[in-house]
Amino acid sequence: MTPPEFARFQENAQDCGVLFYYTGEFSPPVIAAAADSLKTRLAAEGASGPATRKLFSTFVEMAHNILHYAAPADDGSAATPHGTIAIGREDGQDSAGHYWIVCSNPVDLVYVERLSSKLDAVRAMSLEQIKQSYREQLRNSEHRSTDAVSKGAGLGLLTIARDASAPLEYSFSPATDPSGRTTLFHVKARV
Repeated sequence: MTPPEFARFQENAQDCGVLFYYTGEFSPPVIAAAADSLKTRLAAEGASGPATRKLFSTFVEMAHNILHYAAPADDGSAATPHGTIAIGREDGQDSAGHYWIVCSNPVDLVYVERLSSKLDAVRAMSLEQIKQSYREQLRNSEHRSTDAVSKGAGLGLLTIARDASAPLEYSFSPATDPSGRTTLFHVKARV
């Protein structure tokens, strides 16, 4: 990236209200360090207690989803998962206003339908239905024996939706994966 390209990147980030941005490897130490940085940034922004709690909770869930579900490197190695998380303030909002958080990571194409189905179901739920589903999943002791893919019975997605002020948004876009077996998965929550 050239200095002028970096200047454009910074300008675009400011125009979009970006307060925090990370892209790269996701490991427990990286997530912990990024979480500390995020707390400091939100405090400096004067974010309210409820907004900080919801943003932090959503950040942790999204980061762990990248850590646990990002597609492995194209060479099949057990490399550390990669992804991106950004947090920003909605246009025209002051520090007491609304925020957004978005994440992106590669996923295997075989999971696109499953993810779409789960997200569409959550998007169609009311807040009370989300809370009820969360309580039911907490008591779901059979999850591990019936779902070999999800590690948390969908609790992370329900947590993100519970803290959001609007239905979750998501999309899939082509990845630059030479094998053609992955896509980039994006999820956005407004808090």
